[in-house]
Amino acid sequence: MNDTNQIIGILNTLMVSDNYPVASPVTPDTMADLMYKPAPAEWDETKRGVYSDIQRLVISRPDYADMLKIMDGLEYNGLTLYGMTQTEIGEPAWSNIYIRNIDTRDNDIYVDPNLTDKLVIGEDGMSVFVYSLKEDCFQIRDKVSTDYVIESHTTFGELLASLLNTVK
Repeated sequence: MNDTNQIIGILNTLMVSDNYPVASPVTPDTMADLMYKPAPAEWDETKRGVYSDIQRLVISRPDYADMLKIMDGLEYNGLTLYGMTQTEIGEPAWSNIYIRNIDTRDNDIYVDPNLTDKLVIGEDGMSVFVYSLKEDCFQIRDKVSTDYVIESHTTFGELLASLLNTVK
């Protein structure tokens, strides 16, 4: 068992013991569609770009994809890792990775130039968690001053280990 799976198991145990809901895994069919099908042609450039970046993450970083095969994101003790398929009353949940990244890259109020070329994968009260496609690493960035990288990790398991220490 790899580090990612072990840490997800620890988080799962903590969530269950503290009565937090645990998301079901992303179905194998949905994972296959994400990995092998292009974004719908009718989507605008921003939506297709976000889809493509998520697809690159899942294909190139199997440690991240492992989490989705175990649970579709998580919310625990102030820590959120965005999911892909969770819904609330038929609409994508606020913590949907597509919705969060489309909003990060295209909204009427403010587009953060420090995040537009990264994939935002989660957050807590003080930080935002991203995957830097250009640098091929996972980062914890200051939520207010997003140009400041607090930590950088070469694997998703390393990022999870660091995040686990904040919620234990």
